[in-house]
Amino acid sequence: MQTLTEKRVFGDKSGTTELFVASETGLVGVSVSADQIGEFGLAHRGPVETVAASDRGVMIGTAEGVLHSDPTDRAAERAQARTFEPIEAPIEGVVAVGWGPGGPVAGGDRLVGRVDDEWVDLGETGNVRAVDGGLVAAEDGVYRLTEAGVDRVGLDDVRDVAGHGRPLAATADGLFALANGWQSVAEGAFDRVASDGHGHAHAVGPTGLGRRVEETGEWTPTELPGGSPAVDVAYGGGIVAAVTDDGTLCVDAGDGWRHQLLGVRGVNEIAVGAGSDAA
Repeated sequence: MQTLTEKRVFGDKSGTTELFVASETGLVGVSVSADQIGEFGLAHRGPVETVAASDRGVMIGTAEGVLHSDPTDRAAERAQARTFEPIEAPIEGVVAVGWGPGGPVAGGDRLVGRVDDEWVDLGETGNVRAVDGGLVAAEDGVYRLTEAGVDRVGLDDVRDVAGHGRPLAATADGLFALANGWQSVAEGAFDRVASDGHGHAHAVGPTGLGRRVEETGEWTPTELPGGSPAVDVAYGGGIVAAVTDDGTLCVDAGDGWRHQLLGVRGVNEIAVGAGSDAA
């Protein structure tokens, strides 16, 4: 078994990816290299409801509002060393954050976005539940973010969306994929879904965590190590990562799951950064 020091060396040689887990304890930042889980710690203390990570930085939603970490803030390449500054958004109880055509987007009982350095209402939607890849999951359906606001594109009681590649939606009535209209791909009430935009996808549903078999397009259950049920799953940096109810992080870079207990409670969401090459 590798020591933490060996993992750091491996990361230095192969580049790193930042993972972020939103929890009641705070935001956990984790540095990984492929599926080797390295250093981790709290990047922000206090309850964090939602997190989004991309080349535009890391954004979190809390009871106090929206906070952002600039993409250039990579202090010592340690995810847990990031610093966050508030973005004065006119919304309380943020449960979803992401990016739209104009900049940051935040949702709760309404959806707001930053356009030309000002926050504006993006349109009438039901209670917002998730934002991903230009799509919004809401109580009354899926919405597409546009320059002018949002357009409703169907479904109902949508709990999560994956907006990269062929869009996917997790709903109370099943898992759906958007092609020529929404097509059912799995039955049951699904809570979370994620994809890499290239045919790989995972979802959290009635039987736990499931994955899409690329060769057949079918969905099949997959086991996570540790035995605790999956809460959320995300793609990025060439890996898929899942987090469980007891705060266990699971990472797969193509050779099976590796896992690490993070020591936090009340896990809400996971986000994966784009990854970076070592200097």
